[in-house]
Amino acid sequence: MAHELLNPKTAAWPATLAGATILGSLALACVFPFAAIAALAALTLDRRSGIALVGAVWAANQAVGFLLMNFPWDAQAVGHGLAILAATLAGYGAARLVASKVEGSVLRSVAALASAFVVYEVLLRGYAQFGGGAENFSAEIVSGVAINDAMWFAGLLALRWVIAQVSGAKASSAHA
Repeated sequence: MAHELLNPKTAAWPATLAGATILGSLALACVFPFAAIAALAALTLDRRSGIALVGAVWAANQAVGFLLMNFPWDAQAVGHGLAILAATLAGYGAARLVASKVEGSVLRSVAALASAFVVYEVLLRGYAQFGGGAENFSAEIVSGVAINDAMWFAGLLALRWVIAQVSGAKASSAHA
């Protein structure tokens, strides 16, 4: 099995997600669509590549936040960053598990995003109980984050389709 991140024919997709991470982090900072990225990685990459991508996306987002946007170097900010990584990886795992059980590409995509989002938000809310920020989990805020993730998910999935058409690569999932 070829490692998808190193395959020149499919490298455009991970590179696209990396570019979206940098631009999205600069534009959105704290509302970056981690659950959407986790679901997309679960649907389109093998397990090792997906985990690597999720970790790289998190690292890029944190680098933008701490190095370019002057996030404070305090225990709360660093702890929240680590909680985001854990929640995103758990969301990735949930999306992968759910996607493997659902038939039909549209339903599988929706189920992967929904499961990644729920796991991500529940874990971050749990962390916020002791790490601070619980006020950021009102229904209004969470629904806004859900809409943001859904829009990013749809947009990036459409972009993946375009990349697949241009490169001739298969646009279906690559679970391994």
